[in-house]
Amino acid sequence: MSEPHILVTGFEPFGGDALNPSGDLAKAMQGRRFGALAVRGVVLPVEHVAARRAVAAALDEPGLAAVLHLGLAGGRARIALEQVGVNAMDYPLPDAAGRIVKGEACVPGGPAAYLATLPLPAILAALTAEGIPAYLSYTAGTYLCNYTVYSTLHALAARRAAVPAGFVHLPFLPAMVAAHGLPEPSMAIGLMLRAVEIALAVIAEAS
Repeated sequence: MSEPHILVTGFEPFGGDALNPSGDLAKAMQGRRFGALAVRGVVLPVEHVAARRAVAAALDEPGLAAVLHLGLAGGRARIALEQVGVNAMDYPLPDAAGRIVKGEACVPGGPAAYLATLPLPAILAALTAEGIPAYLSYTAGTYLCNYTVYSTLHALAARRAAVPAGFVHLPFLPAMVAAHGLPEPSMAIGLMLRAVEIALAVIAEAS
């Protein structure tokens, strides 16, 4: 995609779940337009080497104006706008290849952390104004979500690319909670879809 665009990524289902709203929303955003920007949607595998390669290829595409990564954070009741990516991999469960990584850096020798560069306070204000529960989070975990935002910010910093990037965590879907049979928070896909649309509109306006 050579025209000016926002890269939106999500993940495939993992951890025994048959669904992952982040991947579904990335696919739903493909080809949409927000202001002067189109959307390039990519669904990532839940395995850090393959995910990094897929993101790296997308970052190389001409016309990249911003990056919005989406992921799943089961147990959170609100949409989490992640402020920080840390240089640590400490998996709480196996990835799609069955691998558990403990005590490794996302990028050996890289900075301890990167701050997201998306207009997160403006996105939060816009979501809150529409009655969508959201908050600014300071922990993206130490699994693939954190790895993806950290490695993206590192790659953009290495290129001195003025491309805003960040990560948004989504709650479970109601169907996922029903399948789990546990007292967990959830959010309807329609509300998540609206939240992503609002975030992309704010990003496009700021770009």
